[in-house]
This record gives sequence, structure tokens and C-alpha cells, in this order.
Amino acid sequence: MKKAAYLLFLIGSTVLVSFQGKAVSYLLFYFALLLPLLALLYSAYVYYRFKIVQDVSHLVVKGEKVPYRLILGNEDFLPFTDITLHFYTDMVRMQHDSSEQKMDHLCLLPHTQKQMDTKMYCKYRGTYPVGVKSVTVTDFLGLFTITYPMMSQVRLTAKPRILPLERLNLALQKKDPKNTLFPTTRLQNLPDYEVRRYQSGDSKKYIHWKNSARTGELLVRKQMPEELFETIVILDLYPIQGDTEKRLNTEDNILEAALSFLQDCYLKKIPVRVVYMDSELRELLIDVRSGFDAFYEKCADMAFESPLPLEQVWSRYAARLAGTGAYILITASLTPALTEAARESRLLGNEVLCINAGELRL
Repeated sequence: MKKAAYLLFLIGSTVLVSFQGKAVSYLLFYFALLLPLLALLYSAYVYYRFKIVQDVSHLVVKGEKVPYRLILGNEDFLPFTDITLHFYTDMVRMQHDSSEQKMDHLCLLPHTQKQMDTKMYCKYRGTYPVGVKSVTVTDFLGLFTITYPMMSQVRLTAKPRILPLERLNLALQKKDPKNTLFPTTRLQNLPDYEVRRYQSGDSKKYIHWKNSARTGELLVRKQMPEELFETIVILDLYPIQGDTEKRLNTEDNILEAALSFLQDCYLKKIPVRVVYMDSELRELLIDVRSGFDAFYEKCADMAFESPLPLEQVWSRYAARLAGTGAYILITASLTPALTEAARESRLLGNEVLCINAGELRL
């Protein structure tokens, strides 16, 4: 509509110059020729002069809805006639209410502002830009539409979820009813004759909670070698193949399954070692709150760039140890090589649980 009006004005002024040739006719004609340049300068002026303010928390948990506020302001004497905002949508979702004003084809009168309050949530863990991605400005004639990237991005860090252990157990047992997470189950099912009354100075991690609840007094296990408690969780950080959505979901599943188990062990005072490989083989002992929190912070931006597949990482780590152990292997897929390595490890007396995070629905 705007373009058609301008074309009619240009044609009219040209005809007027051709038939009359007076000063007013030439003034209108040259003004019509100058209008596109003014429109282009106007588009650039609007972009650099209008104000965008975004307010959102910079640290969230994946899937958690957080408030997001957007304010657009015009502090100039000129109206800003047509502004459209484009938002990042790959990693985040905006929750729009039907009563909220959409931020497209906005018109801002001089010295006014518009505000949008909504909620957003992150689909995946990681650090990435959120909010306004780019701005499209259309001039007052509709001749030029220019899209500008945001000069300053709002970046947000989404940590993976920590799910209840029961949810992880249910997800595992849907795939295989024989699956169970140890050492939690194994420790709680020890025979009653291995317990005694709690004494001052006993470690709380040796308390047998089931028997204590049944008898009404605290009971601890008599002989509990440390290696019976300690479990080694080995994470598969080998690059995952497939489309982006599948890759990101599987990466999150691996870390969320690990965090679910680690937090449960931490709360029960059961020490756990976490092993993974990035540029080198790394081992973390999770036995105090600071240890768990430090690992949790790493998970937000942990890169899946291991140079070796899980079975080779496991082999390198196990070569350092003496005796048998209990292993939880959390992987993106159960390859034949990993399945065979687990079978051979069990024959040597180790307890091994393989969690195929690529098949879990958490």
C-alpha cells in the first residue's frame, strides 16, 4: 500500500513537470526522487536510536520456566513506524499468553515505550544466546526492509536437571525389568545379622535405614568395607552422531542420569567416583557437598569431545585399580565392543550396569 502510494506520487510529479514545468512541479518531482534516500536513512536511524532492554536470569535449570521482560522505547521526536523482532528459538521456547502483545510490526510513537512480560524455558543444557536475535526495520514508505543482528546478546546458562532416582529407576526398568541401580539397592538388602545399635562416632553412611525404621532405633552395619559402598560412574563423552535434537537430548540424558544417581548417593553418604575423558582421563570423588556442586557446575558446559569410545576409557581406568569393583557405565549407545567388555568384566567378579541414555525418556 505504501509502495503504491509512493509510485503514484512519483508518476504524478513526473507528469506535472512534463506538462507544467513550474517551480512547484520541479520541487515535488525532486522531493519524490529524494524520498527513497530519506527512507533508507530513516531505517538506519531507527535501528540505532530505538532502545531494547531485556531482563532474564543468567543461570537456570533446563526446563524451568523463568520470567523474561522485554522493553522497547522511543526517546526521539520521530515515530518509529514498523519494527519486527526475531527471537532465538532453537534452544529456548517463549511462553506467550493470548492477551500479550506480539512484538512484530510495532509502531512506537515519540517518547513512548512498550513492554512484554512472559516466561521462557530452555530445551537443553548449555550456554547460549536468548531473547532477541535480530531486528527488522521497514521505512515509512515500505521501500526498504533491513534486518540487523543484535549488537549485544543476552546469554544464559542452563544446567541439566537433577531428577529423583526413582524416575531414573523407572525409566531403566521400562527397558529391562532386571535393571537396578547399585549400590543403593544392594546395601539396603544386606542381611539383618550384620547390623548393631548406633553408637556415638559411627558414620551416618553405615546406617541401615530400613531396619532402623522397623525397630524404631538407629542401627548400623557391623562390617562394611569401603569398596562395598564405593561405585564408579563412567561417562561416555565420545561425540554423538545424528541430528542436532537427538544429539542434544542424548547428551542431556547421560548427564542427568549421572546426576540423579550421584545426588542420591551423596545424600546417603555413599562415596562415588566419576570418571570421564575430555583432553585427558579425569576422576572426581563425590563424597562431600562441594564435590557434588563442583561436578554439577561442570555439567552445564561439559563438551562431548572424548577422543576414545567408552570401552577404551573404561579399560584405561580399570588398569589402574586392583581387585574388583562396581561400575555404572552411562553411554549414548550399547555398542558390541562395550557389551563384550561388560561381559568380560562381570566374569572377573565386577558388578557392571550399562545405561543406554540414548533410549531413555527422562
